[in-house]
Amino acid sequence: MVHEVIQVEALTALISTLNSSVDRLVKKVEELERKKDEDVVYNLADLARILKVTPRTLYTWRANGFLPMNEIGGTPYITKVRFLSIIDGNPKMQKGGVQ
Repeated sequence: MVHEVIQVEALTALISTLNSSVDRLVKKVEELERKKDEDVVYNLADLARILKVTPRTLYTWRANGFLPMNEIGGTPYITKVRFLSIIDGNPKMQKGGVQ
């Protein structure tokens, strides 16, 4: 009986250690995913395809300050992280929203 209790305690300690390791691994993967999203950029063609709107709509949104974009060499772009934060804050841009 004592031997079985010791085995159960050892297993419990091992499970606790494994849970801790899994938690750290999940956090690391989430962090890497966020960093990966920071490297993704969209141009106007990408946004038109993703949002299913015309380029004219995108130009209007940019002109009204609704869709702030940066430019490199005259080409407008937006990072995925910034784009997602804009969508999260604006129901009109979310699927099924009113345009």
